[in-house]
Amino acid sequence: MLRRAFILFAVLVTGACGTLGITRRQQAALPPDHYVVFFSPRTAQLADDAQMIVRQAALAVRQRKPSKIEIAVPPAVPGGANVVEGRYTAIQNMISAAGGDPSVYARVVLSSDAQRLPGGNDRAEIRLLK
Repeated sequence: MLRRAFILFAVLVTGACGTLGITRRQQAALPPDHYVVFFSPRTAQLADDAQMIVRQAALAVRQRKPSKIEIAVPPAVPGGANVVEGRYTAIQNMISAAGGDPSVYARVVLSSDAQRLPGGNDRAEIRLLK
């Protein structure tokens, strides 16, 4: 009786996992959905390593196919409003150049907690949302 119950349980669990359509291996293979980059202080210039991270995010966009791509930067940056706008644009342009869909971009304000971290004024986050 116990063996039958175990077999039934195993069949139900296997069936449930199959209906999700995603295996554990596939979940592990998906790239991250959150990226953090830093700009050169008071500019809209991404450092070389930050450019590489944005390119990784762009590759993840192609694999994850998010319904929304949030780009978060601080609302006020030393250097003025042109720096804030330039930072959004720099990230959007790199993702678009790699095939990202501009219609799913959303500009959001970086959280106050993230702004208070060291380098927070020069931080940006890219979030891939389903």
